Order: sequence, then C-alpha cells, then structure tokens
Amino acid sequence: MRVRDVRRERLAWRREGYREIILHAAGHVILRKGYSALTMDDVAREAQLSKATVYKYVAGKGPLLFDLLGHSFDDLRDRIAEIAAGPGRASDKLARLVEAALKSSEESNQLNRVLFMDKALLRLLRVFASPPGKSGPAAPTDRKAMASLRDKHREVVDLGARVLEEGVASGEFRPMDTGQAGAFIEAVLQGYAHMRLWEGEAPVAPDASRQLARFILEGIRNPETVRKEN
Repeated sequence: MRVRDVRRERLAWRREGYREIILHAAGHVILRKGYSALTMDDVAREAQLSKATVYKYVAGKGPLLFDLLGHSFDDLRDRIAEIAAGPGRASDKLARLVEAALKSSEESNQLNRVLFMDKALLRLLRVFASPPGKSGPAAPTDRKAMASLRDKHREVVDLGARVLEEGVASGEFRPMDTGQAGAFIEAVLQGYAHMRLWEGEAPVAPDASRQLARFILEGIRNPETVRKEN
C-alpha cells in the first residue's frame, strides 16, 4: 500500500472516530435536555472536544440530528449485510434479521422516545409530510439530508429483500412479490418498535424476536417444502 493511501486511510479512520464520539455525545445530551434545548456547546463539552473540532465534522444542529438518525440506519445495514452474506438457510437468516432489527430498535428506544416527543423535530417532520407550501419550504440542506435517510432506509429494505429472494429461489419460501413481503415485514417490526416506545422502561419479552420471526415465517413458508420436511 502506498504512503498516500495509508495516510488517506488513517484520516478516514480518524474522521469516523471523531464522528462516533460526537454522535454519542449528542445522544447523551438529548436524553438529558431534549433536542430543542441542545446546543453545539453542549455537544462539545460532552464530547470533550473544542467547538471548532465539532463543527469540523458536523455542520450544525440540524445536520447533527440527521446524522444521528442516519447512524442508526448505517448500524442496522451493517448487521443485516453480514447476516445476508453469511451461511445458513434463508429462514434462519430471516430469523436473525428480525433479531437484529429488534436489537437495534431497543438500543435506540430511549433516544427515539425523547426525539419523537420533541416539538422541534415534529415541526421538521411536518414540513416533509405536508403538501408543498402548506408548512413552508424545507431548507435545501434538510431536503438533501432527508433524501440521504431515504437512501439508507432503502439499503436496509433491499438487503432484507435479498434474503426473501434467496428463500424463494431455494424453495424454502412460497413464490411472492418480495418487495411487498418486505414492506409487510417492515410494518410488523416498526409496529412492534412503535408499541415499545410507549412502554417506557418495560423490559422486552425474552422471546419477542423468536415469536415475531415465527409469525412472519408462517406466512411465507413454502407448504410443499414443509410437507417434504415432515
């Protein structure tokens, strides 16, 4: 590897390391104060970095929010990509995918609960949900960030669809529109995550991922394959 390549790789590692520190610090501040009350000074103090360093890696309070949301998608995408590319039957991969999705949801449960009760975030979301001109135009940077979140979400959905396609090709799953099936599975998982938001600190059921995976698999298993296995 060339010296220039090594230097570039080190800079990338350093940049990612600082971003991780900053995002974790921002998450801690939001849990204490909420998003509306958060300031970049708070984040710098929590991260034990200068404010100038924080601004070097995050452009401001708005981009910081989108970075936090995007970071969750990135983490889930990496987990699911590893499952999809790994060994095992499609049904086993799908069960592990469900487990990974629930684990990711639980890890961000407290932060999500605080964020989605914050008026500033709700106002921002209404801008994107409302017809043009209804709530005022969104800033170009916000629209770009929202488009990036949609792309990250699509990556996660496409990886899940790949597991479904593998199961259909192997005969484990019945023939299906994997896009629609993926949307249904996502709705089930998001519905469970939404329910958990309102349960506060209640512990997640120990067998929740197994029960959800069984519910999903019962709907898509190929009955011919099940009969042969029995």
